[in-house]
Amino acid sequence: MNVSKVDLDSIRAQLPGSNIDEKSLLATDYLNHLNEAVMMLEMVPDMPDLFEEVLAWQPKTYQQHFLDSSFQAKELAVSAYEAALPEFRQPFDKAVDMANKGIMDSRDAIEQALAAGDHVSIAALVPDASTHIRHMIDIASAVIHGNPKVLSPEKAVEIEMDWQATLSGNMMAGGMAVEEEEALDAEAMGQDDIDALFD
Repeated sequence: MNVSKVDLDSIRAQLPGSNIDEKSLLATDYLNHLNEAVMMLEMVPDMPDLFEEVLAWQPKTYQQHFLDSSFQAKELAVSAYEAALPEFRQPFDKAVDMANKGIMDSRDAIEQALAAGDHVSIAALVPDASTHIRHMIDIASAVIHGNPKVLSPEKAVEIEMDWQATLSGNMMAGGMAVEEEEALDAEAMGQDDIDALFD
């Protein structure tokens, strides 16, 4: 969206008192949508039934979040976002995309683990997933508050590689733990059978 200087000045003039940052033209209210998903994920190890609510959660665009919200200046928030300079919009959108991906990756992994009865993987994954997603939310917040350099393209690649390694490592560790438990059970059963021969 191309915004003229006159339009941009008009938008900026409406921002004081709106909870929209006057420098970045972005609002932290959007992050509530992401925080909601993280809080639900964090409860799943202790409350597996809550996973149904995690499954029901869906990513929302910045515009859709505000249009669906009770935010008083929702139309202004959308206009300001669309007028935001690329130096803010690009790292902000990237941080949000990475947070959304972290949520969806975690959801998929938890779903697989639940289907396999692998609670070890869930207990291992959730704290790391929470840390990763909250890191991306913190980065998005920093951009909103005027620090767009907090997420360079190179930093984004590094964070994503670390996240994928963490995700794979947790699932493998959990799967190995389940296999070891099953092996121990099998060994115990074998010993019980041997003992029974001498009863």
